[in-house]
Amino acid sequence: MRTAFALAGLGGFNAHGAGFLAAASKWDVRPDLVTATSGQILVLADWLAGRDPRTHLISPGRKPGPFAQLQTVMFGYPGVFRPAYGEALARLTSLPGKRESLLNALADRLMPAQQYVPERTDADFQGAADTLNNSAIGVVFNSYDPKAGAGFLYGNEAARKLLPSEKAIPDAEAARLRQSPHQHDMRYVSKVSSEGGLREITAEAVRSALWLSLYGFHDMPAGRMDGAYHRSCIVSELHVFDRVFAVRPLANGWHGKEPTNWFEVQDWTYEMWFSVGYKAEVDALKRINDLIDAGIITGDKFKEVELVEIEPETPAGYFHYFVERNDVYDKAFRLAEDTFESLGITRPQQAA
Repeated sequence: MRTAFALAGLGGFNAHGAGFLAAASKWDVRPDLVTATSGQILVLADWLAGRDPRTHLISPGRKPGPFAQLQTVMFGYPGVFRPAYGEALARLTSLPGKRESLLNALADRLMPAQQYVPERTDADFQGAADTLNNSAIGVVFNSYDPKAGAGFLYGNEAARKLLPSEKAIPDAEAARLRQSPHQHDMRYVSKVSSEGGLREITAEAVRSALWLSLYGFHDMPAGRMDGAYHRSCIVSELHVFDRVFAVRPLANGWHGKEPTNWFEVQDWTYEMWFSVGYKAEVDALKRINDLIDAGIITGDKFKEVELVEIEPETPAGYFHYFVERNDVYDKAFRLAEDTFESLGITRPQQAA
């Protein structure tokens, strides 16, 4: 059975993926390929290097809650990012351009897009790139070009050997199905824009894949930023695998008390934004499984994929973003163990 992990990154909840990876090691569940977005890229690099996958989490030592969130907002996190106070002051004292409207001039200076400055070093990015490239396990991550509205995928040599080099439904075949007198769900045979194949993993690629919108849009590496804004979890390319573990740090739905205040509404908004792309990707995978079962799609290029979702049961909570918690790690670890057991996977004796 060929297995893939799809790790969805989100600041404050990367411990979810770390807990899953730790459990996978304990149960000797070894993937052929792993996709990762945002902070999960560094979590994955640490895991592949044999380190504790929590090594590069944003703030593993800070207690959760409003104070920890305020501490991060005011002072950033050393070694990861710092507040852009100096840059804001320089912008505030600069003269507006001749074509700059008064409203934009005030907004750019009093409410700038750039809130923080990344502090990770070139050595940090190069070390992660080297680890990912040297892995015998396939690795894929993404970045996003907001001007072009296009995503970019990066992968190591192992990933290139595992992923198909062409689409399962070529454009010519899609056109034939659109003209067929038989009924088909055309959302799944239309022309799909390509992300251009797998690009080389470099330090610059890792840097761009970790560039948050809070860093501003002016100095983005190669004009690219964190790919989670475009695709929060990379799943659709994994149709060639038998089993896919989708490790997503947000609950599937809003459980418990409905939002009743501004903070909870903001949390709900963030969760909906990051959920919509994921739901579209797994919906396509599930629909293809349905079309195979119905006999509409046939051929050696198509196979049913077992999708195993590893996700928490409760909403994230507004004051938990960017503040990593060990309890998130522990819950994900236990959830992964329960899932492995339910799938009939046998835990190695030495891990018992």
